[in-house]
Amino acid sequence: MNENVYNKKTKTIVLTLLFLTWIVNYMDKNSMNVAIISISKQFHLNPTQSGMIISSFFLAYAIMQLIGGWLTDKYGSKKIILISLIVWSIFTIFTGFAWSFLSLIIIRFLFGIGEGSFPSASSVALAENFPKEQRGRAKGLLSAATQIGAITASIVAALMISKVGWNVMFYVFGGLGFIFLLLLWKYLPERTQLNRNQEKPKVSYINVLKNPLAWKLMLIYFGMSMVNWGLSSWLPSYWVNVRHLALVKTGLISMLPIAFSLLAIALSSWAIDKIAAGKEKYIIIIGSLIGIISLYLTMGAASVPMALTFLCMAYFGVGLTSVVLALPLKYFSQESMGTTVGIMYFGGQMAGTIAPTLMGYTITIFNGSYSGAFTLLILSLVIPIVTSLFLKTNSHSTQIKGSNAA
Repeated sequence: MNENVYNKKTKTIVLTLLFLTWIVNYMDKNSMNVAIISISKQFHLNPTQSGMIISSFFLAYAIMQLIGGWLTDKYGSKKIILISLIVWSIFTIFTGFAWSFLSLIIIRFLFGIGEGSFPSASSVALAENFPKEQRGRAKGLLSAATQIGAITASIVAALMISKVGWNVMFYVFGGLGFIFLLLLWKYLPERTQLNRNQEKPKVSYINVLKNPLAWKLMLIYFGMSMVNWGLSSWLPSYWVNVRHLALVKTGLISMLPIAFSLLAIALSSWAIDKIAAGKEKYIIIIGSLIGIISLYLTMGAASVPMALTFLCMAYFGVGLTSVVLALPLKYFSQESMGTTVGIMYFGGQMAGTIAPTLMGYTITIFNGSYSGAFTLLILSLVIPIVTSLFLKTNSHSTQIKGSNAA
């Protein structure tokens, strides 16, 4: 049955399209972390205001996680992916037309509304086209795409800003989104034959909210995302303002830590499909501990090479914790998967809302020192450790079925 239901060619097309779209997604999103350096100078913004611009996107993004996940369960992944891509591409272009601090806040908020449904919808698209025993690796590949997108954004954004300015950069990235909109519209399948042959039950949002595992996953993802978004938002400024590197060089130097993150994602994704099913919490705890130790060492690093080495270790540790992203695909039923992923991503994007502004405020009150900001990230990784101690995953106890409840 798997040969017919999970067609190899279809799986390849789905994974390739989603992989490339995630790269574009992160280019659109993470390029602001580099652009904010030039934007802050142009509009005379302090670190707190710069953090607010970044956080405005994540606030809307977090709100849409809950709504987008439920919509995906109800209407299917393809429709939600296409709508999301249209809206976020439009507001990526609009970002280039921003003329003030307030306009940036509004545009980036609307950008977050558009993009917020995509994570849940793309996860459900994987579940619609891949058997459970392959979903960990498939999700790991999409997680790798986010890291590649972050690398690409850092390098391309730095180069484009230095050559043509941040405005033009956003015009180009937004236009790229419309190219992938056409590709997804033409080649992304609606649902697999398996899903067409089965009557899709109504999703019980209340049942999903009652499941403690969904909230544990949210807390774990919140903690690791505080580090991910805190570092991605402020590392370019850290390299420029504290380590005194040129802007273009910050894009190049950012490649190495992300490469370590990619390695960790690949190892952990393979492990949960092959040898560590049901033992994911140990991977999360080990990764979090590596992150805590490495971030602490980064604070006291005496040179750029030492700081870079410790950051590579930190990214590797946090990369291991990304196994949490595959858990809804492996342990939740098809009809509640989008809602569950939405709850989990809600925690991650709330971290994205909090981390940039809180780190900016911490840097401000510490007179430009990043020690307080790194301490904040260290404390954030305690959350996944504590939550994982109470995490239990198995194929029987965590399944949530749809019901006739609204």
